[in-house]
Amino acid sequence: MQPALPGQRLAITPKADCRIHLRGAEGQRIAVAAISQGGGGRVLAFDRLDPQQWFMQGMAELEGDFEIVAYVMDDRHGGFVNAAYPIEFMVDGTTHQMPQPAEQLAAVILAEVYTRNGERRMKLSNEGFTFGIDAYVRARNLAGVQVPFRNTPDVPPPGNHGGNGPIPHPDGRGHNRPKPAPGQLLGSGSGVLIAPDIIVTNAHVIEDGQRFEIGPARDVAVTLAVDVQHDLALLRCQTRGEPLPIRIGSPLFLGEDIMAAGFPLIDVLGADLKVTTGNVSGLTGGGGDVSRFQFSAPIGSGSSGGAIIDEFGNLVGVTSASLAHDNMRNRGSISENVNFGIRAALVYEMAAAAGADLPPMAVSTDNLRRNVVARARNAVVPIIVHA
Repeated sequence: MQPALPGQRLAITPKADCRIHLRGAEGQRIAVAAISQGGGGRVLAFDRLDPQQWFMQGMAELEGDFEIVAYVMDDRHGGFVNAAYPIEFMVDGTTHQMPQPAEQLAAVILAEVYTRNGERRMKLSNEGFTFGIDAYVRARNLAGVQVPFRNTPDVPPPGNHGGNGPIPHPDGRGHNRPKPAPGQLLGSGSGVLIAPDIIVTNAHVIEDGQRFEIGPARDVAVTLAVDVQHDLALLRCQTRGEPLPIRIGSPLFLGEDIMAAGFPLIDVLGADLKVTTGNVSGLTGGGGDVSRFQFSAPIGSGSSGGAIIDEFGNLVGVTSASLAHDNMRNRGSISENVNFGIRAALVYEMAAAAGADLPPMAVSTDNLRRNVVARARNAVVPIIVHA
């Protein structure tokens, strides 16, 4: 066995077999697949030999470049791939032991396979995504790709799935979920008025929705634009309120005071605006994502899409996710108030690309807390999503 070094490149045979052994305590919760980086993203599932061993006989089926990815199957129960280490990666008869990543990751790219000067090669990676296979799919622009073993809630013993083939979904429907009935309530989130009749929220807030109701008057909104990769969406709605100015002329600084405004847990905490305070605790998101930043103001389910404002009430970001509270993208809490926001500059650029007319607004310089909160109350709205 040889210790593997991230970035190490190996020459491999064109039809090399590959076996991956997840020796850690949580290895049975991890799936492995090879995902092509061209041609729309073809996916080839590894065969499962036992709860913690995966095998692919000959990797020639996926032509071109592809990545071998290990990921948490069921994101509803939390957890990270880190708990499956040590991971042994055997290819062409040589076993490499992968070092545990420094960050908590729910999807890890174990290796990249490519061709250089007619020779098949493999680069050991060990990099990944805190928010799992969903984040990987978005980052690689693979919308619509069916990920094997996704959201399988229980891992059956190896004798219960018919040999070495892929494990079927327990409900017998593969990976397709039943569609909600028309009009069914799907959930709620938050949004921010950034121009008259224009609201920004998260793409995942309105995912699968057909009807969107805004504010206490339940004004009906229509979708103007969606950016799945950056988890942003624009809605058009004739609703009351005053837009927040977007701060794009000065960058965030580490330790800067901020407030998060949104509508978490409406069914439990009520439908009035909630405002919490904190600071900018990191200038990048998971895996060094510079489109996001980390903040410490407490949030809850339903805060997604809400406003992150500076001490003067200017919009500096949109609440996106939390390690502790994000419902479907949560992979387990490893720290208190580890939350992520999308930088406001992306909101501005998305609005411009969508043809939304954002009127020029001078940034606010009034930092009287009562006035700042009053402006947030006039701009941040609840969003009720129906099928």
